[in-house]
Amino acid sequence: MPYNLNKYVIISLFLGANILFASQGKEDVKLDDITIQESVNKKNPETIDLENTLKEVPGGTNLIKMDDITSSKASISKVLNYEPGIIVQEFFGGNDQPRINIRGSGIQDNPVNRGIQILYDGLALNHPDGSFIIGMIDPEQADHLSIYRGSNAMRYGATTLGGAIDLNIRNAYNSSNSLAFEVGSFEFRKAKMTFAEKIGKFDYHLYASHSQQEGFRNHSEGKRDSIAFNLGYTEENWDNRTYFNYTKNDFDIPFLLRKEEAKNNPELVMGEGHGPLGELLNISIRKPKRESKEYRLANKTKVFTENSVQKIGFYTSKTEDTFRNPLTEMETDIRNFGLDYSFNYNHLLKNNLLTNYLLFVSANKGEMPRTYKSINPLDGSILRKIADVDLDASNVVLGGQVTQELTSDLKALASVQWVLNKREITDNKSKNLLDSDFSYSVLNPKVGLIYEPYEDLRLYTNFSTSSESPNFWQLATVVANPGNPLNDHVQINDLKMQKAKTFEVGVSTKYENFDFSTAFYYSEVDDELISVVGDFAVNGKTINYDGKTIHKGIELGVKHFIDSVFLENDKFVSKLIYNYSHFTFDDGEYEGKYLAGVPKHLIQAEFGYWPNSSWYLGANLRLQPEKTYIDHYNTESTKQDAYYLLGLETSYNITKNLRLFLDLNNITDEVYQTAYVVRGLSAPDLPNFIPGAGFNLTAGLVYKW
Repeated sequence: MPYNLNKYVIISLFLGANILFASQGKEDVKLDDITIQESVNKKNPETIDLENTLKEVPGGTNLIKMDDITSSKASISKVLNYEPGIIVQEFFGGNDQPRINIRGSGIQDNPVNRGIQILYDGLALNHPDGSFIIGMIDPEQADHLSIYRGSNAMRYGATTLGGAIDLNIRNAYNSSNSLAFEVGSFEFRKAKMTFAEKIGKFDYHLYASHSQQEGFRNHSEGKRDSIAFNLGYTEENWDNRTYFNYTKNDFDIPFLLRKEEAKNNPELVMGEGHGPLGELLNISIRKPKRESKEYRLANKTKVFTENSVQKIGFYTSKTEDTFRNPLTEMETDIRNFGLDYSFNYNHLLKNNLLTNYLLFVSANKGEMPRTYKSINPLDGSILRKIADVDLDASNVVLGGQVTQELTSDLKALASVQWVLNKREITDNKSKNLLDSDFSYSVLNPKVGLIYEPYEDLRLYTNFSTSSESPNFWQLATVVANPGNPLNDHVQINDLKMQKAKTFEVGVSTKYENFDFSTAFYYSEVDDELISVVGDFAVNGKTINYDGKTIHKGIELGVKHFIDSVFLENDKFVSKLIYNYSHFTFDDGEYEGKYLAGVPKHLIQAEFGYWPNSSWYLGANLRLQPEKTYIDHYNTESTKQDAYYLLGLETSYNITKNLRLFLDLNNITDEVYQTAYVVRGLSAPDLPNFIPGAGFNLTAGLVYKW
């Protein structure tokens, strides 16, 4: 694709401005006064406690400090994108609806709705059946994110292959008042405000934001409104916090294109000159979309003694969700109530070795009544109601864990988790035709070791089992025909619980100016929930694979710091991320073939330079060096192309309180496919791909006081 003049002008201005401000700041203050990344040298107690907690996990974890991110944090994909063990694929034309994969979890779903437990301050955000709407998450509500990869999330009730993402929410103790505005390509706009104050033993934090965009492709408009309020009360030995969240997230779905169309006309949608298939799946007429609105109320109490911590939390939520694909529309009214309790106790033995005991329980129950409707192919109106079903789900997780110091530098961990998931489907339209009850229970054990011969060297290993029950998107699916919608119907899939056995070994260390961490995992998965989407990529069906699958991979992260590179007080930081994902079918129908949906190799790098305390210049790289299979049959002619993306970013503190930043993305205007529908068997003449956005930019202004 030819480069345009405007892009070169912007890049030239970007580089020129960096040189100018760098030269102006040579006599600026010490490096220790850097305010662009306050948490480089300034940590709040919550972050320190969490860092220590993560060190007690004998497995792969991530800690993302939001104040360390100098560029835009407007979407969850931007925040998670450069992390070991996390693979993010943009979806739905660039709206904030990414597919997130951790160790092979749920990336085959369109959109992603399972495979990860998502939490706000340790309280689950997932719906009663375990599903979630990824676009409801506004990461800027968080002070930091902690990610527990795989079974390392056992404490939080996660039973999935992917683990858990916990958003540790901002409050008056870890944030200040602020106003921020962002503008960008494709008519992107975002405004947010934060007010926080401590009043005696009380504190409050109020966050509100609005974002919208036209989108890279036609029919990809989106907007999101968020309000988050929390009120805390703190005593010497206990504290309590109440949370209220409101989110409204609406976006249009531009759907898929065939490979050549995605390469030659990436901005278009089906129905805009795509022949008979475009006429059949005319997006301008059928108008696929998703409109969701959620209210959430939660409360959490912590009680401390010298040797123990107790936490108890309650939450309730109401969600209205309308999800319309090109052929059918599903309306779901979701109500959920849950609780979480944990008791943590430290006991010092006579030989001065510490024993830690942890007991935890989480439970939730809810209803998700859903109606299914056919769409008129002539004008996009609702043609008829296909089904009206009551969906009820409940979950109970009980667990315990013991961590024992064996020597001053060696710890052993043993834990077990009992899980009970129930799913009930009641047909209100066809007189019990679809009625089904599913009950899943399992015991998941885990053992692990942590060896720390030196303060900055940590080695660990663990063996664990995990499980995942299907949600209602997998259990009740629509069979639809675009040419004959009167025959559309809902079918029930008799699915088993997915189970996995995982071995993991890893190391993390700091040596002089290097931070290094890597983990190797090997999982044997039975009855894996896999996607076998066919025909028009709408009739998505999930099955339990009739054989064993193997998930193995390497998660690698390296950071390097150098002070006084060119100037007396400058700083250079580089970061390399490598994710190796080798997922194969061990036997069964697809024996010896790769599971589709995840790139085998993904390389990411970031480079940051501070000429002085006020100015930051960065560059980033995302490289997918090999073509990737999009179907389990491993059809060569329909692979996703290899690609690389280059970006630049800069941030400048105009005053102590006012910061300006600019992000330039895909500066080479690379034509690529960011994501695709995962099929059992694919063909070049089917709609498979979602094109990635070309060159684009985002600029923002942040004022704090």
